[in-house]
Amino acid sequence: MKVFIAGATGVLGRRVVLRLIAGGHRVVGLSRSERNDELLARMGAESRRGDLFNKEEMILLSAGCEAVLHLATAIPTGVHSAGSDWAINDRIRREGTAHLLAAAEANQCRLYLQQSVTFLYGDRQGEWVDESSRIDSRQPPILQSALDMENAVRAAMGRIPCTVLRFGSFYCHDSSQTASMFDLIRARRFPVIGRGNAYWNIINADDAADAVVWAVERCEAAAGRVLNVCDNEPVLLRDLIQYIADVLSVKRPRTIPKVLARLILGDSMVRFLLSSARCRNDRAREQLGWSPNYPTYREGMSVEAEKWKKEVENGELTIEN
Repeated sequence: MKVFIAGATGVLGRRVVLRLIAGGHRVVGLSRSERNDELLARMGAESRRGDLFNKEEMILLSAGCEAVLHLATAIPTGVHSAGSDWAINDRIRREGTAHLLAAAEANQCRLYLQQSVTFLYGDRQGEWVDESSRIDSRQPPILQSALDMENAVRAAMGRIPCTVLRFGSFYCHDSSQTASMFDLIRARRFPVIGRGNAYWNIINADDAADAVVWAVERCEAAAGRVLNVCDNEPVLLRDLIQYIADVLSVKRPRTIPKVLARLILGDSMVRFLLSSARCRNDRAREQLGWSPNYPTYREGMSVEAEKWKKEVENGELTIEN
């Protein structure tokens, strides 16, 4: 299959490109720079330069492709982020989605695949959720565009074979978010907030990429579905931070009260960090035949932390969004 990917040079996209090419597929990556052109060429993909926010370009650049994958994001990397920091990501989710859907429809693609997030389930006080669980129509500011994006894809499902993959939080040694977490935990500057009893749903970036490839190769089974892609065991935030500290051989993380965390990070960020829901991944496993190679945070985080430590020690660490 010939596959067009927006976000082909990101943390998830790079892994998807390499897996698709290894599986005998042809990949076309949307590029915005000479650096991206070179990276795509090294991976064996074709580079096509264009603007995600130009619908006609997206239709033209994806011509001849049988699948369109929207894996593009622009997540702010800092701990402190204002609403304006999320503006480009919001445009990618809203305008980018509309233009790529138009491209998939115009080119009569066999699959349109959308990257989404399990954060949309919100705070369920630790209850289990799955794809049939209700999603609130009003989301926190940084998540509203994700819901708008999903709604656009759902509206197109009658015209285009679409699938939405709701990913847990990615982690891998070469992502800026994970590297920052490791660095802060090592410096004892990533404290447990309150009791630390919020459940997080996470997924190793390699396992996330495998799920995307499974969906492409089983596009008939994936079409028309929304699927959770996370590992098998939601983890309490305090357990995750403590485990990473143990792997990094550093002192026990500090604990700070919620009121202090709100003063430091802001109320909206604290509420976001402490939102608690446990996501089931049964449908992705049943419909796609996919299962994570790192079934829990223990297997995956230990591998990524060791890679991170080695690259930091050798001065070889290269991180990406």
